[in-house]
Amino acid sequence: MVRAGSPLDVLIVGAGITGIALGLALRQSGQRVRVLDHAPLTRFQPVSGFDQRIYAMSLASQSLLEAVGAWGRMDSERIQRIHKMALQGDAQGQLQFAPAPGSGAPLGFIAESGAMLEGLLGAVRETGSDLVDAPVTLQDVTVLEDHVRVTLKQGQALRTRLLVAADGLHSPLRERMGIAAHFKSYGQTAVVANYATDRPHDGVARQWFLPGEVVALLPLTGNHVSLVWSAQTEHAEHLLTLSPLERTAALQAVVGYGVGHLEERSTPAGFDLRLMRVERLTAPRFVLVGDAAHGVHPMAGQGLNLGLQDAAQLAAILVSRGPGPDCGDASVLRRYARARREPVLAMQGLTDGLFRLFGSDRWGLPGLRNWGMNIVNQQGWLKQRLMEHANK
Repeated sequence: MVRAGSPLDVLIVGAGITGIALGLALRQSGQRVRVLDHAPLTRFQPVSGFDQRIYAMSLASQSLLEAVGAWGRMDSERIQRIHKMALQGDAQGQLQFAPAPGSGAPLGFIAESGAMLEGLLGAVRETGSDLVDAPVTLQDVTVLEDHVRVTLKQGQALRTRLLVAADGLHSPLRERMGIAAHFKSYGQTAVVANYATDRPHDGVARQWFLPGEVVALLPLTGNHVSLVWSAQTEHAEHLLTLSPLERTAALQAVVGYGVGHLEERSTPAGFDLRLMRVERLTAPRFVLVGDAAHGVHPMAGQGLNLGLQDAAQLAAILVSRGPGPDCGDASVLRRYARARREPVLAMQGLTDGLFRLFGSDRWGLPGLRNWGMNIVNQQGWLKQRLMEHANK
């Protein structure tokens, strides 16, 4: 249990993937850091199938997990390399991404949320179990000139130079600290489920852009794939009421049988899709990271990657700040806000723009968007730049 004493350098609220990765990165650099969460920590119990929550990881995200000691503690037999991405428009548009010939590097990786978190917690146990404290509940937060005082319902009082919110899209701490978040509903629900297939997927991540909807099949280890069907909410609700055979038939009608015959292997779930922007990333001695800082449409699979790069950028800035300002100094937080502004806005703009582009049936637009996909597909240099941007 955390105890009162001299101020911590950083106190992180939220023991998810981003929060723990940030905590590990800071501890490695010698910072005095703690991670708190209101929920108890649970061990990942691998099952014959896969988690419902599957993440696509960029090479930059994998590098961060490796640097903090989590990657080597993940079950390698549950990590799938992405060898190619294939996007299909709603007419004849096609766009494919693949590594440079002979590079041997994948485009990224697919892994389960639970497996990633277990790898991080393994690194926590290796470096000292006092990094993460859960379950605890925040009762009061007071920002003073040179530190933040945090009181827990369990009776402890902590002081920290910097308080970090990593507590999710609907962050209670963000609201408590007075940073407004603006949500825009896409009118869509992501239907997620896992499938077995009778044909090897060859490590290809596939997406089908439909009028107003997006279907993604992400490769899992073995002959398995994970579905993310970003469907109009009414359609999604209908899909969730179908039997497994009926739902699979509806899916095969969209993706065809080039991916093989599919068999549903998990209970499907639905998640409302929203764009979320915050008024600012920082307040006095306070900063946002991960889903507390931004929300994007899942079509690009970049939500977790944005969060992990928040963690990497914040850790790098705090470590390189020198002997002058402390971790919560306004000049340090301005550097972080400037560094993250462009990447986050660019990804929100890309996903929101694609949603608008493929969600409209205005005259001439379907042909134009599919033509555009084919043009980009012919420009090797442009595709390389796009892949480099996704891995920053």
